[in-house]
Amino acid sequence: MTNTIIVIYNNIMLNEEKIRLLRHSLRQLQMELNDCFREQGECCGLTLAQCHTLMEIGYRQPVALVTLASSLGLDPSTLSRCINGLVLLGLVNRLTDEKDRRYIVISLTEQGKQVFSRLENLFNSYFSRILELIPAEKRDEVVDAVCLFAAAVHDFNQKARCCPDTCLFRGEETSNGKR
Repeated sequence: MTNTIIVIYNNIMLNEEKIRLLRHSLRQLQMELNDCFREQGECCGLTLAQCHTLMEIGYRQPVALVTLASSLGLDPSTLSRCINGLVLLGLVNRLTDEKDRRYIVISLTEQGKQVFSRLENLFNSYFSRILELIPAEKRDEVVDAVCLFAAAVHDFNQKARCCPDTCLFRGEETSNGKR
C-alpha cells in the first residue's frame, strides 16, 4: 500500500502525484516547444529570443518597448539588446518619440512581416500535425483544456508573485510579516 499525499487548496483536493505529473509534463512540453521555436527561428536566421520577440511584435504591433518587455517578462534594457539585433537584420523598426525619448515604439518592417508570416505558417503546420496524432474526437477537448489551463495560469500570475520558498498573493504577508 502506498501513501498518497493530498494537497488541499481552496477546498479542492489534489493528488500530489497528479501535480507532479502535470509539472513534469509541462516542463517537457516547454522544452519541446523551445526546441521547435529554436529550429523554426534558425531557419529564418533568428535566435530563440529573437524568434519569440518577433512573434510577439507581430501579434501586437505597433507596440511600446515597455509593453513588449512586460508581455515577454523581460527587463526593457534586456529586450533592447534583442531589438537591436532585429533592427540590424532589417526586421524591426524602432521609433523614438520626439517629446519623450524614453518612449519607444516597435513595429515590423516589410521584411519582418514576411518572416512573421512564414513563422506563423510553420507553427500552424507544426501544431496541426501534432493535433492529427490525437484521436479526432479528443482534439477539441485538448484545445479547450490547454486554453483553460493557460487562462488559469495567467489569472493566477496576475494575482500572485512566486517567491523561492512560497507563493504569495499580492498583498499577503509571509509568516515573518514580510511581503
